[in-house]
Amino acid sequence: MFAPLLLAGLIMLALPVSAQARPGDDDEVQPDARLLGYDKTVALQDGSNALTYFLFVGLGVLCIGVLFISSKRTHLD
Repeated sequence: MFAPLLLAGLIMLALPVSAQARPGDDDEVQPDARLLGYDKTVALQDGSNALTYFLFVGLGVLCIGVLFISSKRTHLD
């Protein structure tokens, strides 16, 4: 009794997945961007040190937070 319901559920779940997995209409060949006149090189802007400061603040909070742990606790608790 449980097997037909399980099989029906699996089929209901597999149908949308199989529709997503089939190949799309990507047969069109895209031309090279250099042939279309896009000859500019692309580069990222210079970064900042913000992530480093966030890391230092996080580590500082962690290190200072250890100072407030109860000293009466032992590893046997």
